This record gives sequence, C-alpha cells and structure tokens, in this order.
Amino acid sequence: MSGMPNYARVSDLPIAAQLYAQVASGEKPEKAQVFFDAAVLNKYREAGGYRIIRTNTSGRISKPGGWSLDFGISGEGDSILHIPVESLVHRIPEAEKSHWLAHLITLPVSANFLKGLIRPGCLDDGDIRTW
Repeated sequence: MSGMPNYARVSDLPIAAQLYAQVASGEKPEKAQVFFDAAVLNKYREAGGYRIIRTNTSGRISKPGGWSLDFGISGEGDSILHIPVESLVHRIPEAEKSHWLAHLITLPVSANFLKGLIRPGCLDDGDIRTW
C-alpha cells in the first residue's frame, strides 16, 4: 500500500454513523469494521481453488466446500478491504488468520497506549500536563 489512504469522519457518512451508533451502544459491537490492504487477496489468486468476485463496492472470497468471506471495498484504486470484527473472529479459518493479520491496516496509533491495553500498568510516557 502506498501513502496514507483518504479517510472520512463517520459522522459524514450516515450509514456509517448509524452502524457506529449501534457499536457504541453495545447493541452490535461485533459489527465494528477492521481494515486490510487489498493485497491480502493475492495469496488466494495465486493459489487457485478460490473464487473471488466483486461488485463496485463489495466482494466475496470463497473456497468451494470450505469457507467464504464477504468484504467491503474502499480506498483509492480499491486498495482497502474491510470486514466486521465478527468475520475476523468467526469466518476466517484459524490457519488463515495470521495471513490476514499480516495485512491488517490502521490509522496511526499510540504504541504506548496499546501496550497499556495489552499489559496494564505504569508506562513511562513523559510528564503529565494539560492539553
């Protein structure tokens, strides 16, 4: 993936605002979206035995007699795929998850904040100050 993808505020996309209101209320937290570099599909194109189909903004990968996964398509040049968290957990086979995780993308994050989520405790992150 080259460069930083364009992004939009959820509040500017009515359907996304509706979805994330349900996520935030606890009604459908499993519907929160995770994002992948579309190159994640290259492995399956090269391996054969998989079917990858699409419309303008949605797609599906399937292994006949095996598993399937529906995804959204976005980003400049269709460079980003997105799926709900529940699909990451329940639709992608365990043997394939490391491949998908290697293509997972995110907006810039605070590494120290994530460390604190994974291993709660005191982190030396500079002086406390107002903002």
